[in-house]
Amino acid sequence: MTDKTIKNWVITGSKGNIGAALVETLTASRTRVFGIDYGTEQHVDEVNQFYTYLEADLIDIEDVQRVFNEIQLRINNIHAWINVVGGFAIGTTIEDTTAADWSKMMSLNFQTALNCSRVILQHMKENEYGHIINFGSVAAEQGMAAAGPYTVSKAAVLALTKTTALEGKDRGIFCNAFVPTIIDTPQNRAAMPDADFSTWTAPTVIANEIISVVNSERNGEMIHV
Repeated sequence: MTDKTIKNWVITGSKGNIGAALVETLTASRTRVFGIDYGTEQHVDEVNQFYTYLEADLIDIEDVQRVFNEIQLRINNIHAWINVVGGFAIGTTIEDTTAADWSKMMSLNFQTALNCSRVILQHMKENEYGHIINFGSVAAEQGMAAAGPYTVSKAAVLALTKTTALEGKDRGIFCNAFVPTIIDTPQNRAAMPDADFSTWTAPTVIANEIISVVNSERNGEMIHV
């Protein structure tokens, strides 16, 4: 059994608002972090002694395995894997959606989380320890008009989280999902300029809450932020 200390993190969607905030917070505390974002050149950048950036297509499980192998060349154990990567689409009612609409959202939100989970779970079960965080959405719980593919794909992520938690609980593996409402990002402010920004959640707040959850034994929870 591995030492139960959270030392090495992997963060997908590391260039997004939440991913970047988490990378910054962790590396500031001298934690070893590997950030993954989309790219087809298999680029690896050793930014500094605490942060390595890698490119991959997480919709392709073979590329997930490749980038996992790249990380394994640098560290033995991955203690926390944070699936932040995802996408959003709104504007089309269910009867007007196309197969491509559904495929895109399922691929970006569910397939990426599933592929990463399939690869990292084998590693964590061998070590009998690990934490996985996925990202759902309030829309997945409540529904959202004109955003069917998005809400269904995020609902699938929540179901994946609960199943992973049940399957991993006897192997020292914890899996939880964060369920954000509106995140205070430049993109959201531009899209909703008349909104009350004070009610939104800052990416740094979410980053700190992720760190708190990973350093606990919470399991199978849908964490609203």
